[in-house]
Amino acid sequence: MGGRHADRLWMAAGFVTIVLMSVAAWFLLISPQYTEANDLQEQTDTSLSQATVLRKRIVALKKEKANLAELKAALKTYQEALPSDAGTSAFLRQLQQSGTDLGVEVGGMTVGSPAESKDSTGVLELPIQLTVTGKPAALGDFLEQLQGGGQKRAVLLNSATWTASMDADDPAKTSISLQLKAFVAPPVAADAPQVTTD
Repeated sequence: MGGRHADRLWMAAGFVTIVLMSVAAWFLLISPQYTEANDLQEQTDTSLSQATVLRKRIVALKKEKANLAELKAALKTYQEALPSDAGTSAFLRQLQQSGTDLGVEVGGMTVGSPAESKDSTGVLELPIQLTVTGKPAALGDFLEQLQGGGQKRAVLLNSATWTASMDADDPAKTSISLQLKAFVAPPVAADAPQVTTD
C-alpha cells in the first residue's frame, strides 16, 4: 500500500511539474512570440496603409508635375503682384505707361513709409498718393485697370477724390486724387524695403 501511495505522489508531483513547466513555457517562450507576431502584424498593416496613402500622393504629384509650367507661370504672376521689394520706380513707370495707353496723365506720386499689414502676416503696405488727369471715360478705364483688370501689382484703392477741370483749353479734363496701398512681401527676417521714386 505504501508503494502505491508513493507512486501516486510521484505521479501527482510529475503532473504538477508538467503543468508548471507548461505554464512557464507559455509565459516565457510562447506568449512573447505571439505578442511579437501581433506587433509585426500591426506594423505590417500600418506599413500597407502608409504605402497606399503614398501611392495616392505619388499619383497626385504626377498630375501636378504635368501642370508644372502652368504652376510656375501662376507663381511668377503672384510674385509680380506681391514683390519682395518696394519697386516704386517700376510701379510708377507702369502706372504712367498704363495712363499713356488709356489717354490719361499720371503724376504727383508720393509714397509713404512701409507699415506692417494688419490683415496679412509678413506683408507690408506702402501708402501711395497720386493724381490722374484726363477725360472722365479714360479715367474710368484707368480706375478699372488699376483695380485688377490688367494691373500686375497688388494694390488696394482706398479713396478717389474727383476735381473738375481748371484747364480753360480743355474743360472736359478731370483730375482724380487717389489714395491707395501697394503691397510688398519682403523675405523673412529682412528689413523694410527702401522706398525710392527715381
